[in-house]
Amino acid sequence: MLTLLYLYGVQQQSLLVNTDLTRTDQSAYLNTAVLLRTSGYTALTDRARMPAFPFLLSLFYEPGITLDELFVRGKLLNIAISLVSLPLLFGIFRRYLPLFTAVNLLLIHAFTLYMFKAPFVQAELLFYLLNFVAYLLMCRLLWQPVGKRMWPTAVFTGIVLGVAHLTKASVLPGLALFGGTAVLQAVWGWWQKRPWQFPDRHFWQQMANPALVLLFFLLTIWPYIQNSKAQFGHYFYNVNATFYMWYDHWDDVEAGTKAHGDRIGWPTMPADEIPTAAKYFQEHTPGQIGQRFFEGALVILITTTQSYGYVIYLALLSGIVFILALMNRRKTKQIIKNHLFVSLFVASYFGSYLLLYAWFWPISSGNRFVLALFSPAMFTLAFILYRLFAKQLPLKTSRHSEQTLNLGQLLNWAFFAILSVDGYIILTQRIATVYGGF
Repeated sequence: MLTLLYLYGVQQQSLLVNTDLTRTDQSAYLNTAVLLRTSGYTALTDRARMPAFPFLLSLFYEPGITLDELFVRGKLLNIAISLVSLPLLFGIFRRYLPLFTAVNLLLIHAFTLYMFKAPFVQAELLFYLLNFVAYLLMCRLLWQPVGKRMWPTAVFTGIVLGVAHLTKASVLPGLALFGGTAVLQAVWGWWQKRPWQFPDRHFWQQMANPALVLLFFLLTIWPYIQNSKAQFGHYFYNVNATFYMWYDHWDDVEAGTKAHGDRIGWPTMPADEIPTAAKYFQEHTPGQIGQRFFEGALVILITTTQSYGYVIYLALLSGIVFILALMNRRKTKQIIKNHLFVSLFVASYFGSYLLLYAWFWPISSGNRFVLALFSPAMFTLAFILYRLFAKQLPLKTSRHSEQTLNLGQLLNWAFFAILSVDGYIILTQRIATVYGGF
């Protein structure tokens, strides 16, 4: 029944809302897919979008069909990706969390996020899954850095990160944070041993994890970045990260590198007019830089609260975790101490990406950027609550009573009640009116 309701909502979004292939960047994905197929996969992509999704879409192109027909097939492709992603997400949730919690997280993902974004010719849903899996694998390597299964896990992590990068060029900050944290963890472990001695086998086993991740990441993306180096002069060339994020407005982009051929080669502009990080910070005051971050954070807050409906669950879950951690400060400190480097990675991961999304808002903003953090955030908060604070969840109903109330179960029932009400509103009103492509 839930699957049928999900497909009904997807159909409403597809037939009533997403009817214009030129809206957002769907036409760009469609044209890239046609170009790839008709050129025998030798055509140069524009480095504004990564090639994985256009490649999948190109497999459904046939000579003679119109762009409108490919548009329909592209929507069906993304719907199929969502139908594969949701069971995989549930499998991950169920492995680490109680059944009721796993079911709630699945329903939240399905009816407040995936249902809105499934019938779009965009790479986001595929990226959300790959990014989430990569995030979990990096956390796993930091949680237990040494063991029989760690090197195969590191290899798999590098491959998943590589495929995610080929879907959307957004994983490099996370990879850099993981690498730095993993090296710091290995060095810290060695430093703690006294008297200090030459790094032992344990140290090199830990160092092997980030090395293997980086190696297999580079092997996975090598053909693509080698082509980027040959055509654009830089291995990790991407117009958004290389140029656009250092402009103040989208109008500057249109008149700047985009107008000077940045998608077919290095822009034909004087070197002093090409935007760079150094140039930006030289030309802007600390106040202007701070204002950009502040306004970006405000835009993210407004955009998420006026979106498909997912934010209430994130706010409720994060609020409960925060209160529980505050009430159990000794336990919180012990958890951070026991899992110092995972905690460091998680905090820096979410903090860094939120700052990046806030920074990028003058160029492009919307749900689809920050939603890359939704699955990692919901899972992390649920894991903290139901696994790390499991013994703190039963609360006495009164000071003199022996009866207890399980805070985790109460939260699950609250989620289910909100979903029941909000799900009805979504299926009868919101899904047929709110555009899911942003």
